[in-house]
Amino acid sequence: MKRTILLFALFICILSCEERDALVPENQIPPWLNAEINGYELALRQNPKNPVFNGIAWIRYKWKDEYYFEYRNMISSTYAYPISFNRDTLKVCPVCVGTDYYENKCCKQYVWKGSSYFE
Repeated sequence: MKRTILLFALFICILSCEERDALVPENQIPPWLNAEINGYELALRQNPKNPVFNGIAWIRYKWKDEYYFEYRNMISSTYAYPISFNRDTLKVCPVCVGTDYYENKCCKQYVWKGSSYFE
């Protein structure tokens, strides 16, 4: 009986991890970002060990009832300005006074990430 309960608990943990790491559904990705991602995937098909593309990610956040997408490159520590679904760049920075984007963004969800991306 203990074995069954332990296996069931392990199964639940695995399922909850998969849901947390689930990517944004493709129909919720803007066309401009889909084009970027397709370019990354093409580059990775041509060179699967490419550290540049394997170490990047696009992440979606929600702020003021809108979705914003952030580019992250952990290899070169590159962070870009958040970009809206309509491709408007939000000119904010983490240390700037007068913006609450970084303090109030929520609902982090990966859109796409390379196989070596970590955070």
